[in-house]
Amino acid sequence: MHETIDIVGQGQYEYMEHVSKEPTNFMPGMTSLQGSFFILGFGGGRWPQVVNIWDCGDDGWEGWSRNLDRLNLKRRNTFYRDWWDEASQWRTGGYDRVCAGVQGSPSTAEITKKGIKGSLFINEVFNVQPGEQLSFLNAVVDKRVPVMEDYKVFPTGLWEVTTNTHEVVMVWATTVCDWTTMRKNLDTTRDLDDTGVADERLVENQKLLASYVVSGDTQLMTPLPGTVYGPSDWEEANE
Repeated sequence: MHETIDIVGQGQYEYMEHVSKEPTNFMPGMTSLQGSFFILGFGGGRWPQVVNIWDCGDDGWEGWSRNLDRLNLKRRNTFYRDWWDEASQWRTGGYDRVCAGVQGSPSTAEITKKGIKGSLFINEVFNVQPGEQLSFLNAVVDKRVPVMEDYKVFPTGLWEVTTNTHEVVMVWATTVCDWTTMRKNLDTTRDLDDTGVADERLVENQKLLASYVVSGDTQLMTPLPGTVYGPSDWEEANE
């Protein structure tokens, strides 16, 4: 589950900490928080917003069904209504996307096993030609992922949105330095910069996107420390 939350003021920090204490995180068979992020305003995109990513479990639709049932007629009488009430002070609403990964999209266990970590995350929500979600994502796995990984930009989610026929979500873990290097090299290859190293593979990746994607947004996100792939703590500000 990929959810975008509209945040009140500077409430992103308190809200993300609150999300990490959501009771289902500690309940067998229920969703667990894979990651929580705030949208980095200087990186492009609408803010203040938080993105939460929930793992419904290894049993796929059955796990999703258990959580849907929990939030259906049972929600009004659930024992943790106080958690929802408290969350409302930091958020005004949100938008959920029910996602399913393709082959090559790592599970939470695989992310942990590989030791994937990031201090900057890339959130890509794209519209492709209707019916082309899987074809596009499979092409991403085959052609784009190897190049991105060479730049230390690692996929943590390559998903089709199951509630329509045109949306895909791709999330990547990296650092500010590594993402900047890739962007400089792309622009150097396009003769728009001279501070990087030309790499035609980056242009080919852009052509791949252009052949499928009709619209969408790329946002940069700051991860909550202590999650599956987040850093251990916030960084000190010396400037």
